[in-house]
Amino acid sequence: MTADKFMMKKLERALEQCGGIFTLEDIKEHLQDGRMQGHVVGDTWAITQILEWPRSKSVNVVFVVGEMKDALELEAVIEKWAKNLGASFITGTGRDGWWDFKTPGWKKMGILYSKDI
Repeated sequence: MTADKFMMKKLERALEQCGGIFTLEDIKEHLQDGRMQGHVVGDTWAITQILEWPRSKSVNVVFVVGEMKDALELEAVIEKWAKNLGASFITGTGRDGWWDFKTPGWKKMGILYSKDI
């Protein structure tokens, strides 16, 4: 998959839904300097960030755009990559109810709330 106009539109829509905390230029810059990583399977693209905690390391899936069938394959790719980095868990945030089925190993840890200040 290449970053074609169709996928960029999908990513732009995801960026709008997350409150505008990133622009496409921000994502590009973060991918280039390694602060974010891109993972691709078929026509699906995931953007991740490696997070260092005092007692652990994790990988956060920031955005996924594409097809659900590819996303399920991509999950395995990201999990293997994260384990090789020494991460002990993977996180991701989505709107409540966006994922209408469960996959093994994932659990809801809470709901993220936000307040503009």
